[in-house]
Amino acid sequence: MKINILKILVISLMLLLVFPFTSCDESTIDLNPIGDTEATFYNNERQMTMAVMGIYQKVGFFYRFRNNQNTFQQSVWLIPSDDLTTQASHAMEYFIALTGQTGQLNDFYMYCYQLIARSNTLLEKIEENGDFAYQSEPELKAHHRGEALFLRAWAYYLLWNTYGTAPLVTERITDLADAYPPNSKDTELLDQAIIDLQEASNLLPASWNAANRGRVTKNSAHALCGKILVFRGTVKKANADFVAAINEFNAISGVSLMPNYGDNFDYTKEDNAESLFEYHANEQSSNNNNAGLDNDGFAVVGDVSAWYGMFTQKPTWIGNAVYSATQSLIDAYEPGDPRWDYTLTPDAKGTDLINVVKYIRNGMPTFNKQNNEQSKNNPRILRYADVLLLKAEAIIRSGGNLSEAIAILNQIRERARKSDVSGTESPVPADLDLNETDAAKVLEWVFQERRIELACEEGHRWYDLRRRHIAGEIDLKNWDFSSKRVDLKFEDHHVYFPLPEQEVIESPNLNQNPGY
Repeated sequence: MKINILKILVISLMLLLVFPFTSCDESTIDLNPIGDTEATFYNNERQMTMAVMGIYQKVGFFYRFRNNQNTFQQSVWLIPSDDLTTQASHAMEYFIALTGQTGQLNDFYMYCYQLIARSNTLLEKIEENGDFAYQSEPELKAHHRGEALFLRAWAYYLLWNTYGTAPLVTERITDLADAYPPNSKDTELLDQAIIDLQEASNLLPASWNAANRGRVTKNSAHALCGKILVFRGTVKKANADFVAAINEFNAISGVSLMPNYGDNFDYTKEDNAESLFEYHANEQSSNNNNAGLDNDGFAVVGDVSAWYGMFTQKPTWIGNAVYSATQSLIDAYEPGDPRWDYTLTPDAKGTDLINVVKYIRNGMPTFNKQNNEQSKNNPRILRYADVLLLKAEAIIRSGGNLSEAIAILNQIRERARKSDVSGTESPVPADLDLNETDAAKVLEWVFQERRIELACEEGHRWYDLRRRHIAGEIDLKNWDFSSKRVDLKFEDHHVYFPLPEQEVIESPNLNQNPGY
């Protein structure tokens, strides 16, 4: 399938323009278009807001079910880690099958650049039309720019964690001469994301009203910026990045850990005090139950649900594509840790492959007539517990006070103790020793806590393993991935997944990642 960036941009442009094809005679030459054109759009707050919503809409493409167990996108960030495993033929599960023709990776790439194209188009139109388009609500001009920058930065973050060297596109491409950008180098994708987020944090509102809940805020930008600084600092061994990350995290205000760990995966407690960015899933309309389409033809609204059927084997014909917890993850829990009950089933230590219940245990019951686990329970993309653990990591890596970092870990562990399903406080996990002086040991405590706290969410575990391998802290070639696939073989180049083959063929400036 050809999905080069030029085609993505052309498709996006066609969605915005209407071309009337009429003969040039006196009776037709002055007819008005039957719908919006680019010239008549982007002219007021309502249209600008619609364009912003179009960027958010593309986020849904990473969470939808596409009528095939081998095409949904969550596998790209969930299945490569040592937390989840499957016997299905997902190349990300055993690495050596990865090629430039791996369908899920190619679609992932396409969706990222479609999101970036929508962001760049809006940023251009704000620059061109901002002086007259925001007459009634002038504050929206800054807010909309901040949202576009945030969402673009999130796409850069995904691209770096997946391909590493994917092109950096910062402007709307309208000229064929600009349609073949080269590979980015080193951490350029992260560098630009940090720049975007630092600007976004100055533009976004501290909060939105109830009608706009779920839209990103200053806190969202500070949190994602700090996270990306920690990632860049890890691979670059840059102390300044960790210091900057701590400053970003300290700028977050008005958020807190929810009282119960399970509140973060309960559909009745979305957009809560711990949430910093989540995808707003909703129920499919009765005439929009085909989530398998690959284009925006169905996407005036699009597929708006989130799919968790990879954990429940729904629909039943997905067969061995069901994702189950690895023995490694199961063994990582301290016996009695209440977070187990919100993440895994009681019999997960046995042979039952259907054993991951996060987002399902307290999730909206299935409502789709095919019973495919297309849910309205929002995936929490970024939450405060993640931020706190990253802050503890940044403190350790920057040579800060170890007791302060350990105290942050103990906040997370205390909340876990108070989350027991029985309603009584569990003695596990106990507080860690505040007097520990071995920084390397405390850093490992951080990653152990991240594994349990964030298990089976948003690729956290794979992205942590990946950056640590790049930094030379661990060696994934000798790692126990605890996979059901006996043919798993990890090589150094697998930290950079292959770029779409057709992109490389058609672009004179784009080189395939080494090893593919």
